[in-house]
Formats: sequence, C-alpha cells, structure tokens
Amino acid sequence: MKYLAALLLLPLLACETETSQPTDPGSAVYRVRFEATWSATTHPQDFPADAHFSRLIGAAHSPAAALFGPGALASAGIKDMAERGNNAALRAQILSLQAGTATVGELLESRATSTSSPGELVDTVTVNGKFPLLSAVTMIAPSPDWFVALESENLLDETGRWRTHAVVEARAYDAGTDSGPNFTSPDQATSPAQPVTLISTGPLARNGTVAPLGVFHLDRIK
Repeated sequence: MKYLAALLLLPLLACETETSQPTDPGSAVYRVRFEATWSATTHPQDFPADAHFSRLIGAAHSPAAALFGPGALASAGIKDMAERGNNAALRAQILSLQAGTATVGELLESRATSTSSPGELVDTVTVNGKFPLLSAVTMIAPSPDWFVALESENLLDETGRWRTHAVVEARAYDAGTDSGPNFTSPDQATSPAQPVTLISTGPLARNGTVAPLGVFHLDRIK
C-alpha cells in the first residue's frame, strides 16, 4: 500500500516542480524619464550658472553585465561621458557587448542631447526576461568627472512580473578619472585612476550629505 501511495505521489510532485519554474515574462516597453532637480536651492554651494546634464545613455542588460560599478574602475566610455559629456565611446561599448555577448539588450539614448537643470531627458526602452535590468548615466555639467546614474534597476517584481512604475533617486558619482575639486576646475587627470565612488564631499555636499540630483521615472507603456 505504501508503494502504491508513493507511485501516486510521483506525478503530483512532478507537476508541482513544473509549475514552480519561473515563466517567461515576455517583453515590456518602458518610458524612461530623468527628472533633473539639481538647482541653487537643492545644492547651493558654488552652483554653476550653466548647470546642465549631458545626453542620457544606457541599456537593458542581464545580471551578468554592468555599465559601471561602485568600487570598479570606470571604462573609457564612462570616463568620456563623465568628463566631457561625450557618449561615443560608451555607445560603442554597449553596441559591442550587444554583438559579442548575450548580456546586453537594447540601447537607450535620450532624444535631447542635453538639458538644463531643472529639466528632463526622456527615451523608451524594451526589456525582456533575458535583459530585465536597466542602467543609465548622464554627466553632471560642468564638473571634473561627476555623473548621476540608474544602476542595474530590476524591472521585474518579486513575483516575476513587470513593474508598472518605479521611481529611483539619481545619486551623484565620481568617475575617479579627474581630481578637480570644483565644478569648473581645470583638467587634473587622476593617476592612477581610482574606482568609481558615490560623492560625499565637495560643492555638492550640504551638511555632510549629498542630496539626489534628480529622479528616474520608469513607466511601463506596453
């Protein structure tokens, strides 16, 4: 009798195992809007007259990829974006990873090439089960090598479904490639280059902390 019960239980266990496997969420399209809030009110120390952000750039990717990482050295693409607001090398880096690996999906790049601050940068991007994470960066300008970023934001919720909306604070990072202390400091190449870090001092700091310079709004539109 115990043997028969075990046989009857096996198909049930098999069914339970099959249904517990994660399902493919399909694809989703998100509107990505960077709302720049950096101003003389939010960050009053030495606020520059021509405060702006460079063209937003990023990509959908898998957990095995990253555009940048705190504690790691900046790539040539991140360096050029953070120092000069030039996306050419970073765009080439993303497209190369698209073609040569299975870790990067669709490129994201805002239609506007820059925005004053306060202001906004907008684009859309398609994600899927293979590339559910989203990263994006834009230069804080003028600055030596500072930028804000959306870092590997997972657009799947804990149930494996696409999130309807997400709001993520835009934190300030130092690319570790220029040692200038102020917004308009002359070029001072950092040698050797240092790892990317969150900014905690300097003119962006107020009372010992650096407030977010904006907000990333991620809205599913399809």
